[in-house]
Amino acid sequence: MTSDRHANSAVEAEQSEQTKLALGAMLIPIFFVIGFAVCIIGTYHNPDLHDIKVGVVGPAPLTAPLRAQLQQAAGSGFAISPVPTLAQATHAVRQRDLNAAFVPTTSASRPAIMVVASANGRIVATAAETLAQEVTTAQGAQLAVREVRPLAPGDELGLGIFMFMIVCTVCGYIAVSVIYTAAPALDASRLYPMIAAIAVLVPTIAYLIGGLGYGVYRGSFGTILALIGVGALYTFVIGLVTRLFQVLIGPPALFVSLAIFVFLNIPSLGATYTSPVLPSFWRFMNHFWIGAETVDAQRSILYFGGQGVGTDMLRLLAWTAAIVALLALPVSRKLARRRERSVVAGPMPAPARLAGTP
Repeated sequence: MTSDRHANSAVEAEQSEQTKLALGAMLIPIFFVIGFAVCIIGTYHNPDLHDIKVGVVGPAPLTAPLRAQLQQAAGSGFAISPVPTLAQATHAVRQRDLNAAFVPTTSASRPAIMVVASANGRIVATAAETLAQEVTTAQGAQLAVREVRPLAPGDELGLGIFMFMIVCTVCGYIAVSVIYTAAPALDASRLYPMIAAIAVLVPTIAYLIGGLGYGVYRGSFGTILALIGVGALYTFVIGLVTRLFQVLIGPPALFVSLAIFVFLNIPSLGATYTSPVLPSFWRFMNHFWIGAETVDAQRSILYFGGQGVGTDMLRLLAWTAAIVALLALPVSRKLARRRERSVVAGPMPAPARLAGTP
């Protein structure tokens, strides 16, 4: 009977310990639900219009009253400026110097024109169209929308680049995390070529399915090659950052990488919600964060003939160089070798530990 009580006590103690471990593990999903709710829902639930650049076509003195009317109706979310001619306005929208251009009508029988580039942000284009519609309706006129940089057919919201980024991000850090779990002592001479190979494979497969399969990504051979190349460089950087965290903190790197690449990266991407509609903090991140630079480069490649892609690539290469430099530091190499040795050695067997106990 005494033995039964001891057995029950042992079982109860074990279950109590297991309960504590389970409750501790529950902190992980709680952490992520808070992060998702604050960062993702907080960013996308309500577009925050800011500095949407709209040009009004016509001589500045003549369009001044209309510009004042538009500015009053738009509020601080828009920046209204004069543009002398329709050709100049169209060029500015094509080059992303303006988000939209409004050509007022001189007669109620002729429609006013709104020049937009949905590829530079469908939500921004819609906001500009809505503003122009309010003014033309008050004048009793119609509004015609002229699209100069359309999104791909079937991708009216601009989700193509966003989903491409999600694929590259998730696969980038999961691949390196899986390698670390399966082969934690893998030599660097084999590890980094594998990361590079995965970085090329992921965007290539994403294009084959999303581009050839669903027609989301279209363009010349050079355009598609550039799209895959930028995606490969981005995926490679994600893998390197994940590896850096593995070296510094070990297995918890999976959660740290996930938090950074999801909680900081996704809200600041500027893919569907471009910079003019992001909340202030994420708009700040959008100016330099790795994912935002990649999105800008991909948008330039797919829709704007590569205009401005050089600057984006320099910044992305700067990210790559910085991470490579951190991995090459002596302290990083020392930590990596120490973790590899500990994995190869494994835990000391129980008899050996007992034998060495004084």
